[in-house]
Amino acid sequence: MKVFIMLLELSLVVLAVLFGWIVISYKGWKRNLLKSLNENSEVATTSRGEIEYVLKGSGQVILILHGASGGYDQGALDMEMWIDEGFSVLAISRPGYLRTPLSTGETFEEQADAIDALIDTLGISKVAILAVSAGGPIALHFALRHPNRLSALILIAAVSHQYEMNLNAMDSVLGRIFLSNSMVDFGVWVVDVLTRRWTTQSLKISYKETVMLESKELNDYIRQVMATPEQVTWYKRSIHATCPMSPRTIGLNNDLKQLQQVSFTNLEAVTCPTLVIHGTVDKDVSFSNAEFAASSIPNARLYSLENIGHMVWLGEHVSEMNSEIVRFLREHS
Repeated sequence: MKVFIMLLELSLVVLAVLFGWIVISYKGWKRNLLKSLNENSEVATTSRGEIEYVLKGSGQVILILHGASGGYDQGALDMEMWIDEGFSVLAISRPGYLRTPLSTGETFEEQADAIDALIDTLGISKVAILAVSAGGPIALHFALRHPNRLSALILIAAVSHQYEMNLNAMDSVLGRIFLSNSMVDFGVWVVDVLTRRWTTQSLKISYKETVMLESKELNDYIRQVMATPEQVTWYKRSIHATCPMSPRTIGLNNDLKQLQQVSFTNLEAVTCPTLVIHGTVDKDVSFSNAEFAASSIPNARLYSLENIGHMVWLGEHVSEMNSEIVRFLREHS
């Protein structure tokens, strides 16, 4: 009996120590992240309100419009690559994300006007826009409302028509975490730890919700990524760029509301050179979005990625895709 009690007491001590380690690790992770996010960006006061941004480089300005659950840090994921190619990168936090208040622009039209106000404030005459996922509608509104400020438009896995979130995705592990209110930061911390330590399992969870492939093809896709250290590092950084989630939830919830109202009937009025890049098995933003944009915008080019899902930066095609983007930007700089 005494041995049993001793073992029970020891178990309780171990559990208490483990719980304490989890709490300390989580709180330190969140504190350090928030500090880093605030230190590595600036906030501009524009005629439309405050906008958080980072601007680096010395060439043609590429404005990155991030997707849902992002921020300027998501837009800056490939910043060094673009700078090395001779471009400048302007990565922003869209309204409701990080330090850009939702009051700066609730609708996608208002967000397009806020971008115009930002480049005015920064003294930039014209930009090329690279819009990802939920950033697509803002880019299209900008092209329609401020055509003289846009030299080229690149839509990557971008929304161009009404978006309805997959109910199965909302009920998935990641969906429950990202749409949670009370435990969202702890949830993304767990995902961040899982991604750093068990990357293959994290990829499987992510791909299950964003790629329409059978199990064998999906596993082959994951093996390709895991065999490329640079892409493994990029994937870990992309997950990290959704952390912490609480300063992004206002923007995410607003995006989900606005995306249901996306409707363009006048894309033939877009005059700038346009490149549309999309995976054919994208389970999050369907390939029909790319087909619609490419067929509606005059002289737009559709660059299809066969058997690639929503995360188009992962796979054997990435080097060729990036080269195509660079060629397109240089041609229209």
